[in-house]
Amino acid sequence: MATGSGEEERRWAADKREFVADRQAEIADERDALADTRDHTADSREADLDDRERQLDDRAAESGVPVEGAPAAARRVENRAGRAQSRQERDDAGAGRDVAAADRDDATRRRQAGAPPTLLARAFADIAEQLHQADNYDDVLLRIAETAVSTVTGCQMASVTLAERSGYRTAASTDWAASAVDQAQYQAREGPCLDAVSTPMVYAQSFPDQRWPALASRPTDSGVQSALSYRLAGTSRDDTAGSVGGSLNSYGITAYAFDDAAQEIGLILAAHASVAARAVHERDALQDLGRNLQEALLTRDVIGQAKGILMERLKITPEDAFDVLRRASQDLNVKLRDLASRLTETGEVPSDNTPPRQPSSGVARP
Repeated sequence: MATGSGEEERRWAADKREFVADRQAEIADERDALADTRDHTADSREADLDDRERQLDDRAAESGVPVEGAPAAARRVENRAGRAQSRQERDDAGAGRDVAAADRDDATRRRQAGAPPTLLARAFADIAEQLHQADNYDDVLLRIAETAVSTVTGCQMASVTLAERSGYRTAASTDWAASAVDQAQYQAREGPCLDAVSTPMVYAQSFPDQRWPALASRPTDSGVQSALSYRLAGTSRDDTAGSVGGSLNSYGITAYAFDDAAQEIGLILAAHASVAARAVHERDALQDLGRNLQEALLTRDVIGQAKGILMERLKITPEDAFDVLRRASQDLNVKLRDLASRLTETGEVPSDNTPPRQPSSGVARP
């Protein structure tokens, strides 16, 4: 990703300063740890010397030998006091370094929180969290467009174009001007949002652009001076052979609005948005399949009940009962399920169709 902007250079310089400060603090902590180890060793050694001198003094007292003063012991006491003071000073310095490190960590988090990649990661997490909370497929597409505005530098408005067998349509838009620019491209049958249906990224630095002579400068009539469109794979709900996907369109109000970083972030967003849209699409399809299956089971059940009523009342076979329902459905121009449901609720035979005669089981009458 490009890092040539002044803001990125300042962040990089701050990161380097804090890295150096952290390393210096680590070295100081290691040095203090070594000093503490040395002091602990010295304290232990002098404690042993004190014990030995006390033992010698006790033996001398038992033998009646006068005990002389212990200047060495006094010096050891002074040394231990000095070491204790040094340890306290090191502890205070370490606490200060801990506070400074915490301040540096906080500053780093604040810088990272404002960086576009972090904002983008948050947006992706937010999209993933709300995938199954969306009311419908178009709601997810609108959220993708809103994410483009909040994460792609230079993007003032955005939309999502879907290419379906019936043509192009704007499925989501953050601003009326974005929809107007989309419509201008549909009418001209050319433009970045149409090219991006089959191309990963299409950047129009300014309008007019010689690639789209029929479109000319029409986007500027809506205040759009530049456009950056990305392919959205698998976003169309039409899964037939005529389905060709869609595009995510970012619009800027100035020419050359999108730098290298914005283009790269937009590519990442489009890739994640494609996955999100496909996930919601598949979820909706599974829900539709479940509803259709449930309706089919209910239809089968109610038709079975209606057949049972006809079989009992008219003394006919299951095949003949179904034929009665089918013919009545055609004659009355009513769906077979609705007709069967009416029969099970009212008990009334749906029409005056005469059921087929049963084959005789006895001797034929003359």
